[in-house]
Amino acid sequence: MKKYFVQMGFWGRLFVLLTLTVFLMLGAIIVGEIIAYFIFGREALASQTVPVMQFLQTILSVGLFLLPPVLMVKLCCEGSLRDNLMLSKPPRLLPLLVCIVAIIVSEPMVSWLEEVNMRMKLPDCMSDVENWMREREQSAADIVRKFTASPDTLNYIVNIVVLAFLPGLCEEMYFRVGMQTRLLGDKTRIRGVWAVVLTAVLFSALHLQFFGFLPRMVLGVVLGMFLLITGNAWYSIAAHFVNNMIAVTLGCGSDVQQPQWMETWWAVLMSAVATFSMLWLLWRIEKMSKKF
Repeated sequence: MKKYFVQMGFWGRLFVLLTLTVFLMLGAIIVGEIIAYFIFGREALASQTVPVMQFLQTILSVGLFLLPPVLMVKLCCEGSLRDNLMLSKPPRLLPLLVCIVAIIVSEPMVSWLEEVNMRMKLPDCMSDVENWMREREQSAADIVRKFTASPDTLNYIVNIVVLAFLPGLCEEMYFRVGMQTRLLGDKTRIRGVWAVVLTAVLFSALHLQFFGFLPRMVLGVVLGMFLLITGNAWYSIAAHFVNNMIAVTLGCGSDVQQPQWMETWWAVLMSAVATFSMLWLLWRIEKMSKKF
């Protein structure tokens, strides 16, 4: 049986990944609801209190984004699971710092892209579609606001785990390892930067937040380049976590606003140059480490 799965090509692996995704997502929803009913009670589950939402989000993150690529790799790839998930080597300090700095300095560029994306206007004939898209965006923002509304320290720590760490780990396993590497990189001619870009497009599109498509796609490209350059998923996981942690921290402080200088054209230009410079520096560091 293992030999049959290992010999699968692109379409076979894609079928396995999508099948696992659908069934494990449905399983996570059902199991999460049942467990939440017994832990929190019917009223808390019906009213979707913050602890219930945090619990359900945890179960869904694991079932939707973590387990499918792990099981696909287990079934379809030869060798150890950690090697195939690109987690066998611990991250080194200098490349890790470069990745984290790259994510931080990209913030003005990403914020500008978000502003540009929010000004997107569809033709009048597609006004119903645009209204639906804006409702989706508002609904997602309302959910995040509900998560981060409480200033309680314990709630903040739980949000860091649920909204920052778990998405950083699970989404990187699904998109960067599962799709970019084990699906596109291993089984198609779409490799290297092209696989990074295509995965970033899918990463952004599958969030179904259309007015955040551009910034999320660019973030996906940066995270994908981390994995492509280093061959180690820990760097993209750490950078994704830092990006989410910043968003959660700012969301918890209602009086925190973005500095005006970050909205200027020169800040956006410097941010783009600094981000690509960090990617180049990471490439040089990895090249030198392999040489010696």
